[in-house]
Amino acid sequence: MKHSRTHFAAAPPPQAPSRDMSNSPRAKALRSSKQADRPEEPIEDCYRTLLETSNSAILLLSPKSIILGWNRTAEMLSGWSADKTLGQSYVALCLPVEARKSFLAMLAQVTTGSEARGFESPLLTRTNSQSMLSWNISRVLSARGNLIGLMAIGTTLTSRVETEHELQRPHTRLREEARQIQMATEEERRRIARELHDEFGQALTGLKFDLAWLGTKLMPSSTPSSVTDLTNKVRTMSESVDALLESVRATAAALHPVMLDDLGLVPALKCLATTFQRRTGTRCTVEATPGFSSSALPPEVSTALFRIAQELLTNVMRHADASKVRMRLHRSHHLATLKVTDNGSGITNERMAAPRSFGLRGMQERTSLLGGHFRIMGTPGLGTTAIASIPVAEYVAHD
Repeated sequence: MKHSRTHFAAAPPPQAPSRDMSNSPRAKALRSSKQADRPEEPIEDCYRTLLETSNSAILLLSPKSIILGWNRTAEMLSGWSADKTLGQSYVALCLPVEARKSFLAMLAQVTTGSEARGFESPLLTRTNSQSMLSWNISRVLSARGNLIGLMAIGTTLTSRVETEHELQRPHTRLREEARQIQMATEEERRRIARELHDEFGQALTGLKFDLAWLGTKLMPSSTPSSVTDLTNKVRTMSESVDALLESVRATAAALHPVMLDDLGLVPALKCLATTFQRRTGTRCTVEATPGFSSSALPPEVSTALFRIAQELLTNVMRHADASKVRMRLHRSHHLATLKVTDNGSGITNERMAAPRSFGLRGMQERTSLLGGHFRIMGTPGLGTTAIASIPVAEYVAHD
């Protein structure tokens, strides 16, 4: 579509019948006087340039919505060229049926002297697509105060949904990148845990057997002081190997429990509860509602819920002074949920809001990265309840 420099197209005003007085002496004198000092033409050129360079659709309409003027942006938004629109009804050409009545009513109000600001109305394009425009409409009057038409300036509105998507897009991208980092970190922890378990664990176990063999060889011998000292040394070394082996296993489990990969979330939590109960003396139980299949959970979801359970049990051990802890897993629609309750002293609002509550923030971030949510509440003297819920589309597919 080609445009001239001053493209704003306007329909010629209707010519009223009159006597031909153009050749009278008075008319010639008036014309000569106006042409001698007439600033209107450059001003009109400026107005036309402004109309054409505007990013808004600018229309000149009659009170009945007949199109008298149509700028380049109006052409681009509607798909209709000016030569196809001038003299036609804007309402009939560019509005869906359900929007016509309100637009005509607005034109009628403006015609009587009101102004329309931010009037929203859809624009139906030549290809039958729609976009929402916000209109400012006002009267255009001649020098004598006569109504020339209605100037309508329309600005395209971005839909609320598009705006929300645009605002959420950077956050979604950052969350996905953080999720990828978290997954990479967990994968590295898994690899290190496997190496500790397999390589160091096997080596230490072999050393343990060697020491045991050496001890059996020394036992039948005579028992001079040198042999006794040697036997005691072997026993001490064996105890050190036992402690080191236990430490390696604990470190590997802390990095990433092998059971979580091999058997799933529920057995891993039961093992965690047993260890916690043996270490603290606090009774700890794990329950899963019927139909909860931990083996069907994606690895990142199982890992996140397990890590949250670890952190919550650590908090119970350090702060709660509880005698009983209950962990419960259940599914509701597309969510996998872990609920942990204790009968301890109850977490306070001050502690939840403390800047150094890194554990709480870590749990919130873990669930958020997977599109879930985490909340924790405490009642003084009665205990604390924490709930982590994570959406699991893959899990639903296995049902």
